[in-house]
Amino acid sequence: MNECMQAAADLPASIEACVIDLDGTLTVGEGLTRGAAELLAATRGAFVVLSNNSSHSPAGLADELARLGLRVAAERIVLAGAETVRLLAAEQPGARVMLIASPVLERLATHAGLVSIDEQPDFVVLARDERFSYERLARAANALRRGAQLIAANADLTHPGPDGTIVPETGALFAALRACCPDIACRVIGKPEPCLFMQALRILGTRPERTLVIGDNPATDGLGAKRSGMPFLRVRDCDVTDTAAWVRAHIHPAGAAR
Repeated sequence: MNECMQAAADLPASIEACVIDLDGTLTVGEGLTRGAAELLAATRGAFVVLSNNSSHSPAGLADELARLGLRVAAERIVLAGAETVRLLAAEQPGARVMLIASPVLERLATHAGLVSIDEQPDFVVLARDERFSYERLARAANALRRGAQLIAANADLTHPGPDGTIVPETGALFAALRACCPDIACRVIGKPEPCLFMQALRILGTRPERTLVIGDNPATDGLGAKRSGMPFLRVRDCDVTDTAAWVRAHIHPAGAAR
């Protein structure tokens, strides 16, 4: 019995749906993990893909997954960056926002009715931004010193890249801002905070204790599940074949997925 199945022994005898991590669980580098398609099939449609990704839109990520052979509707993808934009637009309609983010998130923000501005913003929204520069750092730091509120899509420092490389993440940019403004408060939306998990539960229409979180990172997936009252199953070594078999045997999704 491998470590994945040992952990499964402590899980509920029956689950209604799954919240599935992306990097390291369904994808690795630019490809799929072993058993990824089988895992999605095992849920019988009662799943949400949840990720700290802060550069894509759900629709864009759905297209990328389709090219890899995974069919996932955009409505079943919850991403930290897109969720940050959605929440801010819902809570503060028309807010003046300095976006340190990808062009995709900038378009999502505009579509959501947020006003993108570089001078005297009410909020600085921080996500993964490959265009991050000294100039952007200076503008954001001074906006925060003048009273803007900081919202970060996630606090991840890096995520795995191809061939053993690392990709700097939102948290690395946050560290630079905090070096300039050490006392600044920050609201974090992504894992391990419960926000993304609560949105996944709303999509699924399930109770936390009957919704299984599947992921490879106990510090984000596992802690986020615990904070949200959800059971957690850790996968290892980019192989989810055994996990798929366990899910197939224990899931009873009737009436759970909408």
